[in-house]
Formats: sequence, structure tokens, C-alpha cells
Amino acid sequence: MKSQFTSVEQSLLNQLECPVCVEYMKPPIMLCANGHNICNTCKRKVPHCPTCREQFLNTRNVALEALATEVKYPCTYRDYGCRELYKLDLIGGHQQKCQYIPQPCPVNKLDIGTCTWTGISSKIIPHLKQAHNNVFMDNYGHGTHINRGPWPVAVTSSYHGHVTYGNCGPFQISGVTPATKHCKLIFAYNVAFCSRSEIENDIFYYVLQYIGPAAEAAKYQYKLQFFNKDRTESLAVSLLSRSWDEDLNEVSNSGNCVNLYSKQFKRFVNEECELAFSMEIITVGRN
Repeated sequence: MKSQFTSVEQSLLNQLECPVCVEYMKPPIMLCANGHNICNTCKRKVPHCPTCREQFLNTRNVALEALATEVKYPCTYRDYGCRELYKLDLIGGHQQKCQYIPQPCPVNKLDIGTCTWTGISSKIIPHLKQAHNNVFMDNYGHGTHINRGPWPVAVTSSYHGHVTYGNCGPFQISGVTPATKHCKLIFAYNVAFCSRSEIENDIFYYVLQYIGPAAEAAKYQYKLQFFNKDRTESLAVSLLSRSWDEDLNEVSNSGNCVNLYSKQFKRFVNEECELAFSMEIITVGRN
């Protein structure tokens, strides 16, 4: 494969490689007594220079730091497939939203098992289908349609189902138990979402979380619609999906989720304590 760098650029990058973490150094770049370089993070972790065993100085290599501002850095996720190059002032912003950020298997966060798999967002769905096909899995996407016209264009996928909560009767929830929680992994638009809900302090919470880079979550919107048992009344709420990195309690406390209070919940639950709903995932973009 052809190198992304000229020989001069590659030589400079070699000089910027930290001998401990082997990542490319960014200012401040520190020196040992014999003039060897080390990144500031690793300097705090090792007692002496790994190259010559001399002590470190509280001195920066200002000449190498100046050169570092001119070179284009490869993304730290290059081993996962990213080929992007950016100068020092831009590389950090790219890496925060890089589509090649490795993600752990979602089942670990859902307390439904353990899995050592780690991979990029585009590989999550194939992994889940292959390794966890029987765990909280919905095939999502039937009823997909596109509303054509001037932008924004709304692309929607619909899901219909129900959630069952305990025994039928007055809406009284004491604490949080597994019976009051609902979790589904959903696939739409070739990406993965997690549909999560729970009842706490007599309030029903629902949120759709996007499994992937946090910056991509706001590209998706979901519409949740509740129906009464006769389907003569409904309640619809639309919100942006939240990042998979966000804690569920923080999302509910901030109000960035759907919530039904006790009287609303009882209005839409049936005799079997099933909460009927439909849900659309919508992505909005330019033509």
C-alpha cells in the first residue's frame, strides 16, 4: 500500500513517536538529561528515560514542538481503518467524532452477559447478529418510507409493539425492578439503536440511544406514540436520540427523554398492563 506521507513527513513522524506509548507526541514534549523525547503523559508514568535510563528534566523540546505544528498527524484509530490526516490543531476534533472509534459489545452495558469483542461502529450489527442473535434483538425497518420534497427530507422506519409491566391494577411502582424495565436492540439505516425504558418514582421513562460515535446521535429523531386500549386516543412525543455513552439516569433527570406520569400511564395501559405504542426513527438530511 502506498504511504500517505513523503519521506520527510515520515521521518518527522518517526521523531515524534513516543518510546513508551508509541503514539505520536503532541506538545508538551519533554526531554531527559541526554536529550531523548517523551510525551508528557508517559513522563508521569515512568521513573526514568526508557532509552538511556537517565532522569527526566522539566524541559520541553520547543524545536520539535514547533515542527509538530506543521506536520499532519494520522488518526489514532488508523489501525481500525481511518485514513484521515490532520494538523495538530484539528486532529483532536476529528478523533472525538471519528467513525472508526472502537466500541465494546453493547451487551456488556445492558447487564445481559459479557463479551470481549471490540470493533468499529459499522461492525457492531454483524457482530450482534452473529454472536447475540437471541438476546434483545429486533429486526427493524418494515414500513420504511421517504417523504419527498424540499429539504429537510424525513426518512422514517416504524416499529409497533407493546411493553408489559407486572400485574394489572393501580399504577403503583415501588422501586426499580427487572420487571419494570424494557430493553431492545434495534437496527435501522445500517446502524444500531437501543430502546430502553423503566419506571422509577411512578414515572415511565423511555429513551432511544444511538450506538456509535456520540456526535452522530443527533442525526436521528424518534417519535413515540401511545394508544389507549380502544385506540381512540393517542399521545405522541418526538425527541432526538441520545448517545449510547450517556448514562440512562442522567438522560431521565435532564428531561431529554419521553416520560409518562402515573395518570398518563394508566390512560394508555390495557387490562393486561401492556403499554401499546408505535415508534418511528427518522433521519433528516439534505437532498
